[in-house]
Amino acid sequence: MRDLSKRRNGEGANGLTIIGPGATLTGEVRSQGPVRIEGQVSGRVHSEDTIIVQETGQVKADLIAREVVISGQVEGNVFANERLEIADKGRLIGNIAAPRVSISEGVVFEGKCTMKAPAEMRAQQPRPEAAAPASQTPAAG
Repeated sequence: MRDLSKRRNGEGANGLTIIGPGATLTGEVRSQGPVRIEGQVSGRVHSEDTIIVQETGQVKADLIAREVVISGQVEGNVFANERLEIADKGRLIGNIAAPRVSISEGVVFEGKCTMKAPAEMRAQQPRPEAAAPASQTPAAG
């Protein structure tokens, strides 16, 4: 298991985005670096790295990242390409898609958990067949 203590605190991270305590953000957050949420977020959060929801964080949004660590409250779906961790004071109401999941004792989790990477799930979904162009449809008669 990897030591995420530096990531939980946001130490040593280049390009760290912090939504501080008392801050309220509505909309979409996109970042190539880690995102640490200590305030309130509604909408969608996407990081190429890690999303950390601190104990003070209150999120009503879908979270999409390589890794997600939840110590606060999240209402929304979580898509982690590598790993999801819900710490002992975490609360998640929503579905999970991640190949590795760690849920501490005492956590509140309501939803469906699929232990596959989100990209792997998309690749396995059936694709709708393309409709034939109208010019190639046989004429009635």
